[in-house]
Amino acid sequence: MHSWLVFPCSPLFAITLVCGTSSGCLDVPPESSPATARLVTAWDPLACGDPHRVVVELEDDDGAKLSAGTPCNIGGVTLDVSHLGSYHGRVYAWALDAPIRSITAIAVMIDKPIVHLQVSTPP
Repeated sequence: MHSWLVFPCSPLFAITLVCGTSSGCLDVPPESSPATARLVTAWDPLACGDPHRVVVELEDDDGAKLSAGTPCNIGGVTLDVSHLGSYHGRVYAWALDAPIRSITAIAVMIDKPIVHLQVSTPP
């Protein structure tokens, strides 16, 4: 019985116990995100009219395409872009079982981590 009491009180047992139980708490670095910057596109949500979605599509000079959409009454959408540079694309309104409408061409220079773009509300 005496040997069972000495073993848990030994320094080697204490070090093993602490290392073994705390190794699960070590944090691994997060995976690097491919997003370098964000384009925050905004419009007036009070001017939306009938319920529909607003879609923002971008394309860089190499042909890589990005897009995101949200209900118009949200008033904005964010796109994560993979590199800085010049992008062109369009903003348009879209509803289920209806063709896209109110297409507006956009060109934007992403030259800082967060770029804000105010567009007219696609009705």
